[in-house]
Amino acid sequence: MTVYDAIVKKVPITKGWSEDNKFCVTTTDGSKYLLRVSPMSHYDNRKELYAIQELVAASNIPMCKPVEFGTCEDGVYSIQSWIEGDDLEAALPLLSETEQYVLGLKAGEILRKIHNIPVPETEIDGIGAVERILQDYQEHGQHFEGDDKVIAYISHNLHHLEDRPQCFLFSDYNVKNMMFENGELRIIDFERFEIGDPWEEFKNIVWSAYASPHFATGQIRGYFGGEPPMYFFRLLSVYIPCLLLSLLSSWAVSSEFGRVVSLKLSQDVLKWFGNMNNLLPTWYLGSFEVWDVYDKDRNKTGRLHERGKPMAPGDYHIIVHVWKYNAKGEWLIDKRTPRYGRSDLDGKWETTGGCAVTGDDSLNAALRETKEELGIDLHPQRGILFSSTDQRWEDGHTAFIDVWVFECNEMIENVVPDEREVSEVMWASADTIRTMINAGEFLDYSYFEEMVREWRAAKCVTNTV
Repeated sequence: MTVYDAIVKKVPITKGWSEDNKFCVTTTDGSKYLLRVSPMSHYDNRKELYAIQELVAASNIPMCKPVEFGTCEDGVYSIQSWIEGDDLEAALPLLSETEQYVLGLKAGEILRKIHNIPVPETEIDGIGAVERILQDYQEHGQHFEGDDKVIAYISHNLHHLEDRPQCFLFSDYNVKNMMFENGELRIIDFERFEIGDPWEEFKNIVWSAYASPHFATGQIRGYFGGEPPMYFFRLLSVYIPCLLLSLLSSWAVSSEFGRVVSLKLSQDVLKWFGNMNNLLPTWYLGSFEVWDVYDKDRNKTGRLHERGKPMAPGDYHIIVHVWKYNAKGEWLIDKRTPRYGRSDLDGKWETTGGCAVTGDDSLNAALRETKEELGIDLHPQRGILFSSTDQRWEDGHTAFIDVWVFECNEMIENVVPDEREVSEVMWASADTIRTMINAGEFLDYSYFEEMVREWRAAKCVTNTV
């Protein structure tokens, strides 16, 4: 007997915008499933969708698992596992900001796995697709005040969409298509899958940003494994306005509700991007960071701490300093972009450094910070942990300071600093750095002389934390 034939109870589901008829069904053995029924004319599309769901489920994505596909008197049906949870959009306000952010990190990690699912090679004309959106909007769209700025910005930045990579897209990845079950995320509704630029997927993050900026920020960082490159925001600031114009050409002209929502989005997009003058949307919480908390013996406590808030006595986190040394005997150093309003930090030369965020170990933090700040990939096997010490500041703040040294022979022209944090980079000898320290131009690292003196001997030692 098929699962469909074993159904003894159907409860209609009215939420969502799909034209499918959806039901929570119960079978003779008491099991619950999600039943979707589509018109028979959609058979080929729904069969393809079911095959995609099987492919995604095989990648261990937390989702409604495909169970059965077939036809019935009402059309074509698919049966999926039932998720006994809450809509994530409704659950998020009941969680702390840190919990929302951590769930966002998980959502980003899941999306990265989805994008790694193999797809056939397909030639997608991203620029042509956007040009059609612009034309449809001009001819049929619900116009709004300020649309000239949006149209001009998209047109000016169209060239960035050329030769973009292609992957499998969920195509509507946001909190409205997620469930919260026993503290975990579950993904639902793979109905709009397509092939396209992986970063285009983030256009629908606007619905997540409305629900929780912390979740949306976490989703981006979870996807990239840290702070995304600025070029991502360049494309995001094109894709989100494209979504807006597309909605104003379709949803807004076919539904009063769609018109109201789309027009509100139009004004919010202008605010988020400062009338299209800013790359970073205002809902992106660039300074928000969450750390794992350790005890004095460097054991994880299982608790998390939000950066900027006072730490409890006895709580530690990890800070990494990352030094890069080349075959010429030089060190790769960088100059801080003024942003703290502190004369002892702004505009100073230093080495790469930062805090380990939740999920990082010390080595991963060193690799991630270097990638984020300088755009280069260090080889994990070419680095050593030179020293690890605990430090207490006058305000009682405590942390483990891990100093890493890596062999790195990157040409200076291949170093692409994140201008939000780094304004200049250069290779410098130890003598040059000493001169800069004495002149007050370089941060004073107490261990610098010892590190320089012992580096060649120390790099033969294997040590990890």
